Amino acid sequence: MRFPSTFSPFLAVLVFATISCNNRKPEATPARAALQPLNLVVVTIDTLRPDHLHCYGYPNIQTPALDGLARNGVLFEDAVAQAPLTPPSHASIFTGQYPTVHHVRNTGGFVLQSSSRPIARILHDQGWDTAAFVSSAVLKKTFGFNNGFDVYDDQMPRGGNRRDFREDPERRGSDTVDRALQWLNTQSGKPYFLWVHLYDPHMPYNPPGEFKEKYKKHPYDGEIAYVDQQVGRLLSAVGKKSPAGRTIIAVLSDHGESLSEHGEYTHGVFLYDATLRIAFLMSGPGIPSGKRIKQQVRSIDFLPTVLNLMGGEAPSNVQGVSLVPAFNGSTVRTEISYEETLFPKLSMGWSELRGIRTSRWKYIRAPKPELYDLVHDPHETTNVIEQQPAEARKLEAQLQRIVSPGGGDAPEKVKTSLVDPRTVDQLKSLGYLSGASPQSYELTGTGIDPKDRVDVLKLIYMAEDPQAHVPAARRIALLERALKQDPTDPSLYHQLGGEYENSGRYDDAVKLYESALGRGIEDGRLHSRIADLYLRKGQKDKAIVEYEKAARINPTDLESQTNLATAYLEKGRIDDAERVFNWVLTNDADDAAATNGLGLIAIQRRDFTAARADFEQAIQLDPDLVEAQMNLGLIYEMAGNRDRARAHFEAFLAKASVAQYGSVIPKVKQELAKLQ
Repeated sequence: MRFPSTFSPFLAVLVFATISCNNRKPEATPARAALQPLNLVVVTIDTLRPDHLHCYGYPNIQTPALDGLARNGVLFEDAVAQAPLTPPSHASIFTGQYPTVHHVRNTGGFVLQSSSRPIARILHDQGWDTAAFVSSAVLKKTFGFNNGFDVYDDQMPRGGNRRDFREDPERRGSDTVDRALQWLNTQSGKPYFLWVHLYDPHMPYNPPGEFKEKYKKHPYDGEIAYVDQQVGRLLSAVGKKSPAGRTIIAVLSDHGESLSEHGEYTHGVFLYDATLRIAFLMSGPGIPSGKRIKQQVRSIDFLPTVLNLMGGEAPSNVQGVSLVPAFNGSTVRTEISYEETLFPKLSMGWSELRGIRTSRWKYIRAPKPELYDLVHDPHETTNVIEQQPAEARKLEAQLQRIVSPGGGDAPEKVKTSLVDPRTVDQLKSLGYLSGASPQSYELTGTGIDPKDRVDVLKLIYMAEDPQAHVPAARRIALLERALKQDPTDPSLYHQLGGEYENSGRYDDAVKLYESALGRGIEDGRLHSRIADLYLRKGQKDKAIVEYEKAARINPTDLESQTNLATAYLEKGRIDDAERVFNWVLTNDADDAAATNGLGLIAIQRRDFTAARADFEQAIQLDPDLVEAQMNLGLIYEMAGNRDRARAHFEAFLAKASVAQYGSVIPKVKQELAKLQ
């Protein structure tokens, strides 16, 4: 649990006492012939295994919307993603490029560059109205996916049961579709591109309403059936609004889900087909009805296919190919598919995995390399690399040509970008454990093989399984066992430390974080967590030292910067506090906590007019910032405006938790009583 920014009982008492007395411009591209003005509707469904859809042969589910799309269009039976993670996969879908080219390599820490030409940018520049409605924080505009969209709705709901950030990290498909339909109803003739991203099949599996009961033994299937219902709502509205002969519809998964196969319980770690095979369906003008295509196709083939259907060509740097010839039975050049996951290296300190998939073979470059015959072993249970060394060498050479197109054996280097801790918290709650600090990595393919850590993956899953409602003591014991087996895994220190904090074991959390730093696991988030815990214990000088370290490592950690300014203020270092609060607002002009902090400084300087303006602005930015409500109540009480003072005190008491504000609530009640 984060120490609340800008709040401390000391400052509250102080207030009472005082009153009482990037962008690069997109590269120019050659002019191209105008595209046919076809509407494009794309639905991406997160974490959807095709073998759990009725139209792909799964009998234990009802998916009438997707079944109907398959009857009216094309279904690709052997479609694969380029990465088993949401941001890299979506970047490949929309740019037609491998992750090595578009450079979105993991969840968090990578941004789709403004110089890229995703399909939204291409269509927007030719006059299309463009809108996107996403259902998860992993696709926030922070990560660059808004490139080319007039409307990019990534606002997650507020007021969930998670306490570490103001927004929930995801929203239900019905909410996302509702917003998409509102936008659709505003369209009046121009061609449009509408992208709707649905996240529900992602862990945790908790289908709503009737789907929860109907699929109570298989909640993952229940989430898929629910999403199918939402897809049906969307496609029904599209059908009424847009002529079928003028609208291309596509539905794709971004990746699949491992339901314990190979020792993986979700996705991101391995490159097996459980997480790489995707659903891929299309219908509309130029697309035959009831066609099932058996040859392997890739997510990078989506963009050139759409542009071909619209009468255009893909940019020259696109690595995918149009699938339109396959509609007539022709073979397309999709035999080689590159795949990668950097998640094991960047998040867990293990080796990254890279591979090549063909319609028959799966080769995985790992510390212990793997080769599978997908025709005879579709579940990838038998590694035949020793029996097929020539095939492995051929595929390794193909892999090397993709990852090192200029030749040479030097390992590729990647660098993660800065990510603000609030976003990190959102990603962590969704199961992604990337650090908050920028780091450089060499992709050498060496180190700990993820296959050798399946016992650790099981312990983590047992501890974090939301369906199991694991007691806190049990979670801690499981994570302690995992850390003992894998002491170099940075994610485990954050997970276990969070459990210690939630259980009130603050000293244990500090010792754990310090032990991580002692092992050379250096990131700003560790320092900020230690600082928060020192601040909780009243050790402000120690907290300031740690916050300053966190700020040097990750200047975008605005929450820690705000807490640093608060600590400065408590120590009477007014100028330092003002400097840091202003730094926060320079980076985020809408930061309510920093604005509230400037109000506290104004009070210290007895400039009550400025303080009132700051507190009013803070409440306008965030009505749930209860400290600002309390401060403003005091300002109005001092000014003799009893009605306004009463309203703000009541707003504070309505939302202030006893755990955080227990020492202040009685004082506010006393002031409120004076105003009755």
